Amino acid sequence: RGNPESIRQRALRALSEPSFEFWYSPLLELEVMLHPTHHQDQLEMGFHREYFKHADCFGDLNRVFEIGAPEAMKHGIPVMDALHIAAANLARCEVLLTTEHLTKPIFRTKLVHVVTIVDRPPGNPETGYYHKLRGLLT
Repeated sequence: RGNPESIRQRALRALSEPSFEFWYSPLLELEVMLHPTHHQDQLEMGFHREYFKHADCFGDLNRVFEIGAPEAMKHGIPVMDALHIAAANLARCEVLLTTEHLTKPIFRTKLVHVVTIVDRPPGNPETGYYHKLRGLLT
């Protein structure tokens, strides 16, 4: 998905931003830890553990499912993405950062502003949340 090194650099800049608060759901933890755990990738597991150690967990899975299921059905968003959207909405996150491309259904939601670290938005990049994050993600 794009240039892995530039994506990695953007992610690290976002993660290093002191004014950001980071949230996750237990579903995200399972999703991102599955592959490196199965393949015993100690470096990637360590990276994710470090993130989860410094982020806050929103863990009301009943509420996540209550909000995420209709969002998935309404917009054709894949189930895990819809559950991440719901968790971000419930945690009152301003932005949900993703590595998904702008053409993916996750960007159809209105519950939270979804910003990718992979693609540039079409139109004027001087507006919206992308503008706020541009310095970190360029």
